[in-house]
Amino acid sequence: MTLKTKRKVPILLLILIVIFIVWLMSRIVFGSETKRVNRTIMAGKKAVENEDLPTTMSLVAEEYLDDFGMDYERLERWFINHFQRYDGIKVFIPLKKITVRNNIAVCSLRVSISAHNPITNESELIYGYSSWGDELILDLMKKDNKWLFTGAHP
Repeated sequence: MTLKTKRKVPILLLILIVIFIVWLMSRIVFGSETKRVNRTIMAGKKAVENEDLPTTMSLVAEEYLDDFGMDYERLERWFINHFQRYDGIKVFIPLKKITVRNNIAVCSLRVSISAHNPITNESELIYGYSSWGDELILDLMKKDNKWLFTGAHP
C-alpha cells in the first residue's frame, strides 16, 4: 500500500461511520415518532373502550374536522351519546399503517367497533361491516410534543 492509499482508508472509514450514525439516528427519531403515534392510537382505543370521555377528548385537537361532518364539539357529543347508549364497547384494529412526516401523521387503519345495546340486549356493529373492519384514515398533528387527532376519512 502506498502512503496516499494508507491516508485514504481512515478517511473512508470515518465517512462510512458518519453515514451509519446519520442513518441510525434517522431510524431512531422517525421510528420513535411512529411509536408515539401508535401509542396515541392505542390510548384512544383504550379510552373509548373504557368510555372515558375526558381521556378520549384529550387526544383530539380543538381544530378537529372530519369527512363525517364532525368538529370537536360534535365529536364530543357523539361520544357522550354512544357512551350512554352502549355498554362493552370494543374497538378492533386488525391492520394499521402509520406514516409520519415532520409534525403530521397519517394512519390507514382497518377498524370495526362493536358494543352491547342494553335496550335490545344484542351486540351491534357501530362502525365497520365485518370483523375485518372498514378502512379509516386518521390524521394526527404533533402539538406541544403531543400527538392529537385532527381528522378522519373513510
